[in-house]
Amino acid sequence: EPMPTVLEATSRGGIAEGNAPRPPANQRFNRLKSRVSQTLAAYQRRPLNTAQHTPWEVMHGFIAFGIPSKVRVGGPSGDPINSIGWMNSGGRCKGQVMLATEDERLVAMRGVGVQGHQAQYLAILAQCRVALNSPIQVEGTEFTVADLVEEEKLACLSGTELTFALIGLAHYLPTDAEWTARDGQIWTLERLVSEEIEQPIRGAPCGGTHRLFGLSYACQRRLRATGTLDGHYARADHFVRDYQRFALTKLQNSDGSFSTEWFKYPADREDDVDRKVQTTGHILEWLVGSLEQDQLYQSRVVSAVEFLSAALLREPSREWKLGPLGHALHALTIYQERVWANVLPGGIAAYSGSMKAAPDAARTATRIEMDHSEVPDSLLR
Repeated sequence: EPMPTVLEATSRGGIAEGNAPRPPANQRFNRLKSRVSQTLAAYQRRPLNTAQHTPWEVMHGFIAFGIPSKVRVGGPSGDPINSIGWMNSGGRCKGQVMLATEDERLVAMRGVGVQGHQAQYLAILAQCRVALNSPIQVEGTEFTVADLVEEEKLACLSGTELTFALIGLAHYLPTDAEWTARDGQIWTLERLVSEEIEQPIRGAPCGGTHRLFGLSYACQRRLRATGTLDGHYARADHFVRDYQRFALTKLQNSDGSFSTEWFKYPADREDDVDRKVQTTGHILEWLVGSLEQDQLYQSRVVSAVEFLSAALLREPSREWKLGPLGHALHALTIYQERVWANVLPGGIAAYSGSMKAAPDAARTATRIEMDHSEVPDSLLR
């Protein structure tokens, strides 16, 4: 039996609070709302399985849909079970496990088929709103997500890639946290931000989109905790907004997709839909998670959402690369929540900021009742 996965209390209830302006009431947005919903539903009906997919692939499956994500055990026809619970119980995916013990400590594995980056698994658990006290069982030993947080604090090392550590630790730690890493260096969340600002965007993994997402997310969490951005947070905020403007004014193709060369220069590999979905999905995921609410309604952003949802809905049976697919679907999930206050079954908040449209009261009541009926009790503890 997989471990029960505990959802953060602030993510329960299906509809997060929001009082930002609602989207324009026009035919374009009505069509887009329907298309995004259809796209997400089509892919949610296609769970991965433990025989054919690695822990890295399964991890990218649940960044799209959060805690309710399922994986089929033993093959495409196997019984569907909770994918995060399976991974956090030491369940094998294509013969590999994501989590192990090392000197009685909980560690996430790195290498082919598991984590591609330090703290990547913690960052994805954070984005899925898995609670700090959610149980993990590895090799007969009981842990929680908090133990993985402690391990990633120890692993912080100056001059290395700290993108995913920033996402995970900014989510789980208080904003004024201070700790000592394994090499004796003193760290804070602001130091993580300062180190990441100095690292390059161009040439970074996935074009630098995860680095921008991490900086954006850290600023959101800081603003939520203190009401202001100062010091390195203010630098990061300006840095991110400069890249937002650059992406939206210089890197968008006529079909709504973003440059197939990431942030290097404008480019459009018109005959390579996989590449277009890869770059557009990653860039849009960062944009819809960091732009101000009114910017989500601007034509350039809407065009990108239209492109991505249409491309995915056109070929739901295509063998998309699972990493890019997970991030593309996550982008649509965040957009759907922020624009229409519409959360997927399970009531998992995909977006952590305070900016989102106010939901319709009547629809909200119905939606919450429906969502809770589809989620196991163990997820709502």
